[in-house]
Amino acid sequence: MLLKLVLISMVILAVFAVGSDKLRRVVIYLGIFSLISSYAYLLYSAPDVAIAEAIIGSTLSTILFLVALKKYAVFTVYYLLSDTPEIGDEHIMQSRSSLLRLINNYCKDQELEPHLIFSPEDKVNVAVNHAYDLIIEQAGDNSIVSGNKENLKIDGLFDLIEKSDDDSIVLLREDFD
Repeated sequence: MLLKLVLISMVILAVFAVGSDKLRRVVIYLGIFSLISSYAYLLYSAPDVAIAEAIIGSTLSTILFLVALKKYAVFTVYYLLSDTPEIGDEHIMQSRSSLLRLINNYCKDQELEPHLIFSPEDKVNVAVNHAYDLIIEQAGDNSIVSGNKENLKIDGLFDLIEKSDDDSIVLLREDFD
């Protein structure tokens, strides 16, 4: 009976790991899966395999995956080019470069790798069809910055932008369904 519960819980954790959309959750589910599988090896009277699975599978590989995920955190920024400024409009070009420099510095402080994508698409299309953390669009002299509500890093970036005293930046916390 106990062995059946262990095997059923392994199947449930495997389904959770495959169905999860967050990589950190997948790593945690697989670590727990490995720990339960080491217990299953104990129930099958294979203690040496159980110890190896517990040490290597559930501990070392889980830690290595989590460290690797922390090291490679990408911050995706879509810069929409719907209405490009005139060549002589220095104010818009300066506000763009200061905003991008601010985002770049924030990503460096948070150990994120900024991935800047210039796109001619509209905001709703980008939000629905692409994975993004931030969407920037120009509306005249203003830069409208829209952030994904699910991203926890957006609040820190928005606070930094608000402290920058740049009146040409409009901040929006949006959730596109």
